[in-house]
Amino acid sequence: MANVTDPLIRALQGSDPQNLMEYITRQKIYDSRYWKEECFGLSVVDVLEKAASLTCVGGTMGSASQRPTKFLCLTLKLLQLQPESELIMEEFIQQDHFKYVRALGAFYLRLTGRPADIYESLETLYGDYRKLKLRQPDAWQLAHM
Repeated sequence: MANVTDPLIRALQGSDPQNLMEYITRQKIYDSRYWKEECFGLSVVDVLEKAASLTCVGGTMGSASQRPTKFLCLTLKLLQLQPESELIMEEFIQQDHFKYVRALGAFYLRLTGRPADIYESLETLYGDYRKLKLRQPDAWQLAHM
């Protein structure tokens, strides 16, 4: 039952946190090889370790199949686990060593956080000018944090 949210987790915006991601995208993630082999049974610490090895951010890739990126799979796993916001802030956003871990934490906070928390937390990232590889469906782009 790797595709089910923990029943003890609080609802976000009135529903299951996984519903913040579109149904079709969730189904593509559930069917992806990375989700089945690498994301099964992960804890938040394991997601942090997997995020440290990310090489790009993005949504789906490939012109015909539209496979999800590892970044999107780990985002859905965080939505399933719903870690505390303090943990996201300390371990994901405030660390400086891994830019894709920081991007994952910022994206998760942007999806699930309150507006005041988002403003306070992500305002500091405007000074981070590290380049990120952005995976588009049919091309690569460079973006800044």
